[in-house]
Amino acid sequence: MKRIFAEQLICPQSQSPLSLADEREEGDEIVSGRLVSPSGETYEIVGGIPRMVPTSNYANSFGYQWKKYAKLQLDSQNGTTFSSDRFYGITEWSSDELRGKRVLDVGCGAGRFTEIALAAGAEVVAVDLSQAVEACRDNLSPNDQLEIVQASIYELPFPPGSFDFVYCIGVIQHTPDPKRSVLEIAKMVRPGGQLGYWIYERDWKSYLGTVGFKYLFRPWTKRMSREGVERFSTVLEGLCWPLNRVARKCGLPGKIIMRMLPVASAYLQDVPLSDDEFREWVRLDTFDMYSPAHDHPQKFATVADWLKGAGLEVEPRHPHGGISITARRPLAS
Repeated sequence: MKRIFAEQLICPQSQSPLSLADEREEGDEIVSGRLVSPSGETYEIVGGIPRMVPTSNYANSFGYQWKKYAKLQLDSQNGTTFSSDRFYGITEWSSDELRGKRVLDVGCGAGRFTEIALAAGAEVVAVDLSQAVEACRDNLSPNDQLEIVQASIYELPFPPGSFDFVYCIGVIQHTPDPKRSVLEIAKMVRPGGQLGYWIYERDWKSYLGTVGFKYLFRPWTKRMSREGVERFSTVLEGLCWPLNRVARKCGLPGKIIMRMLPVASAYLQDVPLSDDEFREWVRLDTFDMYSPAHDHPQKFATVADWLKGAGLEVEPRHPHGGISITARRPLAS
């Protein structure tokens, strides 16, 4: 973390400026120390990352999975453009729009979309509630355009209106209060800035195929240990592999078969992965499907109404599955 970035942070409790104490620097990076508010709240800096939340929280399973599968979804590592295509498909932004802009990635995980924004030439602040921030740091640092913070969506340590672009992809449904999550993130967008979300959708498909299996099994898997869910996911992947191995090469008929399986695999059908990479990704996404503490899909109209109520201009729906929604904060009149 750079000193100038520390000076931009605020206390998530009191909203007051923070001061550095006991900092240790390596080059121009602060690698350890404390951030202290005037009223005495203290936040540790560990491994160059400000830690604004307790170590253990409802996102523990995500911290585990993104540290275990840290590089799997990075385009730079798997040789595909899948994450890039997904990012630009969801947001309908362009790399030219992001170049030179200040961008907030909320729920960064291991940094798959952070990498895309950095490649576009943006100055990115990546935030995650879990210890996935360490995977993001290890994957993408050092980079003068990147800062990373471990913080809660509900207590983001930035003044409102701090960012030109803000996005949160695949995270809102896994928070305790999705409406509050949407609105707290939206506060970070400056006048004239843009906001993008991708959220699980609640519709008739929630009761069929892969998604139907998820909600059938989740009452059971939520009570299992992390290790138990991981074993369960691995067993499911192994049982489904003979079908997946054939179906992933069979076009639309194969995708229909994959959508009927209790593992997350259909959307990976066209991604040019080796068998080993494909199976590892299916294990990851199946664990991701069954392990979260929260899973609250929404409706597009509901999310749009939340954003409109907060004074944002919601753009037409994007056809990228789930709820792909973007909005702009109007310029002050």
